[in-house]
Amino acid sequence: MDRHVWQRLATVVLAALVIFSINTFSPVGNGDGLGITTIQAKKKTHQLPNLLDQQIAILVGLDINPNWVKEQSAADSLIYGIVKPDDTVPTGINEDYSYLVTSNRDKEISLFFKADKKKVTIKYANRGKKLHTKTVPLSRLVEQSYRTKKQRQQVNKYVGALRTE
Repeated sequence: MDRHVWQRLATVVLAALVIFSINTFSPVGNGDGLGITTIQAKKKTHQLPNLLDQQIAILVGLDINPNWVKEQSAADSLIYGIVKPDDTVPTGINEDYSYLVTSNRDKEISLFFKADKKKVTIKYANRGKKLHTKTVPLSRLVEQSYRTKKQRQQVNKYVGALRTE
């Protein structure tokens, strides 16, 4: 066989392989019809659960000091409430805030917080010392302490043990 026949045969075989591969591999993502595809990653969007203010109080407590929440809940001394105009609270705390405190004065941590749909502003002090402020995304609190079934059950157990003022 001469050289031109081999070149034509090679071209036909190559063309057949290309056509075969285009039809064999189905596109994943957005294809252009030629077997070339782009894959688009889907952004994870988790809808936040509807949380009660008491659940947010526990999530805030777990963020600041998880051992304190566990110990004080076991001792039945966690107290939840909403700041009232006549309450004695640190400067910068008003009726927009809720609180989580303990009746055990030896283990006193005062947590004040206000939440909106996306973030929680937390103001806290250990044993009456300087007030610290931090703002965290509500999604972070949920992700760290309310994601699994076991975590949700534990948070709800703590909520059930809360005393109110």
